[in-house]
This record gives sequence, C-alpha cells and structure tokens, in this order.
Amino acid sequence: MISTRIRKDADPAGAASAHKDRFGRIESAGIELIPDEQRTSRPRNLFTVFFGGNFAFSVIVFGWLPITFGLNFIGAVTASLAGLIVGTALIGPMALLGPRTGTNNTVSSAAHFGTRGRLIGSALTLLFALAYAAIAVWTSGDALVAAAERLLGVPVDGTTLAIGYAVISVEIVLVALFGHGTVVAMQRFVAPVVGILLLLGVVAFAPTFSPTSAHTDYLLGDFWPTWILAAVISVGGPLSYAPTLGDYSRRVSRKRHSDRSVAGATCLGVFLGLFVTALFGAFTAAAIPELGGSYVADLVRAAPVWYLLPILIIALAGGLGQGVLNLYASGLDLEALFPRLRRIHTTLITSVIAVGLLYLGVFVFNAVDSITAMTLVLNGFAGPWVAINVLGFLIARRGKYHAGDLQLFRANGPRGRYWFNNGWNLRAVAPWAIGSVFGLLATDTSLYTGPLSQLAGGIDLSFLGSTIVAAAGYLLALRLWPETAAAVEPAQAEAEDVLLSNHE
Repeated sequence: MISTRIRKDADPAGAASAHKDRFGRIESAGIELIPDEQRTSRPRNLFTVFFGGNFAFSVIVFGWLPITFGLNFIGAVTASLAGLIVGTALIGPMALLGPRTGTNNTVSSAAHFGTRGRLIGSALTLLFALAYAAIAVWTSGDALVAAAERLLGVPVDGTTLAIGYAVISVEIVLVALFGHGTVVAMQRFVAPVVGILLLLGVVAFAPTFSPTSAHTDYLLGDFWPTWILAAVISVGGPLSYAPTLGDYSRRVSRKRHSDRSVAGATCLGVFLGLFVTALFGAFTAAAIPELGGSYVADLVRAAPVWYLLPILIIALAGGLGQGVLNLYASGLDLEALFPRLRRIHTTLITSVIAVGLLYLGVFVFNAVDSITAMTLVLNGFAGPWVAINVLGFLIARRGKYHAGDLQLFRANGPRGRYWFNNGWNLRAVAPWAIGSVFGLLATDTSLYTGPLSQLAGGIDLSFLGSTIVAAAGYLLALRLWPETAAAVEPAQAEAEDVLLSNHE
C-alpha cells in the first residue's frame, strides 16, 4: 500500500493524462473511478449527447410503430407523449449517480444490488444497447439501399441490404472505439444538421399528411388497449437510457455543477430528442399512402426526389449518432462483466454481437414484430431495476455513496460495504426478480404471449405491473429487513489504492 501511494502521488500528471478526454483520441478510461479533478464535462454536454443522439431513423421508427398499430396521428402522438413523460420522470434520479460515484450506472447499482448484483444491470444494459444498436444499423442500412434503388436503380435484395448494413456498422464501430470525447463532439454536429433535415421532411410530406385517418384496424381490437400498448412501448425510450446515463454524467464534477443542472439537462435532452423524433415518425407515417414492413423503405418510396439526399444524410449521420451511443455503452458494460478486458476490446466484441442480432431480426423474424417484442420484454425487466435504483438512491442511500467500495469487485482483498450476502443484496435482488417474472408473464406480443397477458382485458400491464411489484417489494424488504452498517468499511484512500495498484 505504501509503494502504491508513493507511485500515485509521484506522477499526478501521468495519472491525469491517462484519462485525457478529447476528440480524436482513443479513450483509455473504462468503468474505473474517474477522480473529480479529471471530470471536465458540463451539463450542456449531457443535453447535446442525449438530444442529438435521438435524431436517427432507429428512434424515429418508434413514432411510426403506433401508426402501424392502427392509431391516427393524434392518437400516436398522445400515446408517445404520455409514455415519454412517465419514462423521463422515472429515470431522472439515475443521472445523479455518475457525479457521485465517478463510474457508470451499472457499477453504481452495486450499492443497491450488491457487488455481484451489479451484474443484473450490466446484463440489462448489454441487452438494451445491443438491441438498439441493431435497430440503428437496420433502419439506416435500409435507407441507404432504398435511396440507391430510386437514384441509381440498384436492386433491393439480401446482398445489397447486407452491404448497406455493413457500411453503417463500420462507421458506428469506428467512432465508438474512440470513446467519450469523440462521441460528444460528433453529437454537436449531428443535432443541428439532422434537425434541419427533419424540418425539411415536414415540408416534403405536408401535402399528403392526414392527422385523422388510420392505415389499418386497431392492433388489439379497440382504441384504448392499442393506445396503452403504444404508450408502454414509448416508455422504453427513456428507460433504455437509464443504465447508460452515468456513462456521461460521471464526467461532470459535483463541485462545479449542481444536481439540478445535471438532472435537468439530461431529462430535457432525453425527452425532447425522443419527442421530436416521435413526432416526425408519426407525421411522415400518417403522410405515406401505404405502409409496408420497413419504415425507411416506405419513406424513400413516398418522398419527393429532392428529399432523397437529406434521407441519405440522416441515415449516415443519425444512424452514427444513435448507434455510437449504444455500442459505447455496450462496451463499457461488457467490461463490467469481464473486468480483465479493456474497453476497446469489449466494444469490438459487442459490435459483432449487435450485427448478428440485426441479421437475425431482419432476415429470420419480422422486423416490426421483433422491435415490439424486444421493447415490451426489456421494459418488464428494466422497469423494476430502475425503480429499485431510484428508491435506493432516494431512501436507502439518500444520495450518498462510497465510490472506492463500488470498485472493489476488481480486488482480491477487501470486499467493502456493498458485499452484503456473498455479493448479493437480496433486499433488492428478490423484488427485482419477482417484478421481472410478473412482467414476462404479462407480456403479449406476436412472438410471445404470457399467461397473465389478459389480466386486464388486453391492456398491457407488463411494464406498470412489474415496476409496481418490484418497488413495493423493495420498500417492504427495507422495512422488514433494514440494512445495517457494512461489516467491512475500508477507508476511502485505501480503497482507491487497491484500485490503482490493480491498474498498474
């Protein structure tokens, strides 16, 4: 320990340079603690990342889905708005974990789920990130190929689609490998460029827009069950960001920026980015005469010729912005599962998996059915996890964390105050498991129907029910089985020394 402390104090410049974060430099930091003096980001960067990162066809497609369910434009927008409000309100406190712990949210979740229980969050984040990265590649690749067909007469078949997906995949992977500084800089470019092109899209499709007409019958046979289904799917937008908010907020200093500015910038970026794109998706879907199985293919087919180039730019720039957010997150969380690997290696591994999921979802299953099923099932698992973390933040921890102890999963020595019962805090793990099982049993999709799916006469209870069950169970567990002071409480400096020696 003495030699470690000497090395740490002897080369502060070297330690700082190891975490230097700027555009064009490959980020060296993974999920380890980032000291406060090296946190140079600002709340406005959080807004930029989460606002601009949503300007992609992979997010716009969630505004199109309610129209394919049989809702008209007004019904689709109100459902999306309701879902986004609920989802954003739920994830707000999750943005505050990063500045307190100096690491990402899944590692921070160890304070509530236990040192090993953090793996639940890592697995959920991986699933969300991989699925949404696959959707980003699918929608942008489809746009490239469909535009090439209209402009150049290139046939749309398995080969051309595979090439289109490969082009998008390569650009996303390259930026994700560089890391945080490059991601933030890129989003500053994506948001204004794609935003202007989306406004041009409103002009392009305004002549055929119909706010009250519907393309098909209600998916669930009646308005309210279908509307609620659309709202539940919309909740998945903000919810998918909950585990990854700390990827960016951990670089904001609590000494220089308030909790209100961090949470406000994050929530505003997430909500506005998702709502603007949902509006565009619903608007254009309501303006397309006939909908098929691919939103972007329909969009290209119905667009005036002058708008084809903007569609190509949105596909390249927007797909890059959204895909990078997800691959960057998936790389960090695979590192949380396998701490011996470096971030650059885990990002490459998850990139290969994401592309594999893409081909499975597009060429083996129906893409629309795949997106719907994926969102509902993941919501049923993520809702309970988010609820327990938020309640843990507000009630069990009251916003106070011991950053060094959160990192002790890397060490062979002290276990820290978050070790609980062999690394698992059953007060949180058991309610999460019970809530998730309820969510799975209550899910109803074209690919899977749970035995409790008709519990409310066809109204989807998977997200709401699973979240309430988990939250109530966690509060009950805290009351009946209060958390005691940790048996092992190493000093903060000693914990940091352990972390530093491991990295050396």
